[in-house]
Amino acid sequence: MIAAVRGQLEQMGTDSVLINVGGVSLRVFVPTSVLDELGEIGREVKLFTHFYVREDQLALYGFKTTEQQELFEMLLSVSGVGPRAALNLIGTADVGATHLAIAQSNVDFLKKVSGIGPKTAARIILELKGKLVDVQTAKTSRKVEANPTVLERRQLVEALGGLGYTPAEIQTALNALPAGQELSLEEQVLEALRFLGQ
Repeated sequence: MIAAVRGQLEQMGTDSVLINVGGVSLRVFVPTSVLDELGEIGREVKLFTHFYVREDQLALYGFKTTEQQELFEMLLSVSGVGPRAALNLIGTADVGATHLAIAQSNVDFLKKVSGIGPKTAARIILELKGKLVDVQTAKTSRKVEANPTVLERRQLVEALGGLGYTPAEIQTALNALPAGQELSLEEQVLEALRFLGQ
């Protein structure tokens, strides 16, 4: 599996670039947002990649961040979503906005993207909503030992989730917590519930 490529940017097209890696020119398909960030021909670039293999197609897709790469691979796991539609979505909106749209079941946001209709948008939400929560929880878990505050935040999220609140509602409540105040976990839960009960 080709996880990343680093080399000299040789050519830029409307949806792909040529990167010279050790004398071999690789065509890498990229989101339009990545095209805008790569800079001038001749400079060295690095892209995180996904090697797409099908009976009738071999293609390399590239991204500036591992978050974009992970989202692309998750989108490909959804029935009916091909690499072109997944690439269009990542090129249209940043990863955070897409995660939020899925968490909030925002079909209108997703169906604006070329290649994604209402049914496909609904399927993306249905199949990825739980996976996104699992991914965020796993990432949070890896940071817990280094940062005790993260453990409290995770416990707060779990507590609110156990009370039936959606990820979108929980995130909104977390953003509304008073900044710069030392609150215990219990106080944070009470503040969040007070906000959600408004």
